[in-house]
Amino acid sequence: MTDNVFRKTKGSENLLVSRLEEFGLNAAEAQVYVYLLERGSEAGGSHIAQATDLHRQYVYLALPRLIELGLIEEVPRGKQHAYKARSPIEIEKIGRKRALLAGDLARDLNAVSAIGNEQDFEVVQGTRAIQDFELQFVGRANEGEQECIIGGASQAFGELMRDQLEAYLELKKEKKIVVKYIGTEDERPSYQKYIGKFAHQQYRFLPKLPKGNAHMVVRKDSVAFYSFLQPPLVYVVKSPVVAANYKQFFLMLWEMATV
Repeated sequence: MTDNVFRKTKGSENLLVSRLEEFGLNAAEAQVYVYLLERGSEAGGSHIAQATDLHRQYVYLALPRLIELGLIEEVPRGKQHAYKARSPIEIEKIGRKRALLAGDLARDLNAVSAIGNEQDFEVVQGTRAIQDFELQFVGRANEGEQECIIGGASQAFGELMRDQLEAYLELKKEKKIVVKYIGTEDERPSYQKYIGKFAHQQYRFLPKLPKGNAHMVVRKDSVAFYSFLQPPLVYVVKSPVVAANYKQFFLMLWEMATV
């Protein structure tokens, strides 16, 4: 995109700049990134300053920060250096990393907190948010951690995870996360053919378990209730005590289920 086009679309750029500021960039960093993203090719610092109406000092302060974040890259150009935007997918990567850090920090702070809450509650809504929720769980999980699932909606879960499913299952395999799954008889063929190829996957089936649009996942310190209607939702109760109680309920059904 030419500089003239960039200037003419100032209104839409202001909106993107504002959203990037909400994400954590300062105004100069946001303007430089949006300009390079729309330009689609490399540009030198002086050229960026002229195109964005920013003082060169602000541009040269913004560039190292954007490189550090992985949003732009430096391109050698003779004795000078030029800069090129990287894909917006990097924003998602930064967001996921921050979410993992925030989750770990909240857990560590809770360990020293005097507030004394015995449980907490969270609602996750939408396909992308649930995909991120699942990937963040795998990222935070300890090696060999266990989850117990009362299913009946494995197809709906697979459709929700879409192209993230294979990577999600591979990450679980790498972390040696043990999955115990109770499903319906209808799910037996697909589990034996597909899910069963992944290590640490254990599954049994209950003949009278209804096939529906929901399932429940018990993890170390939480219980999550999934609804695969539109929009998809996950209701998460965060409590080691509640998780332990539901695990006992799961194990009772596990003994009743058939291999």
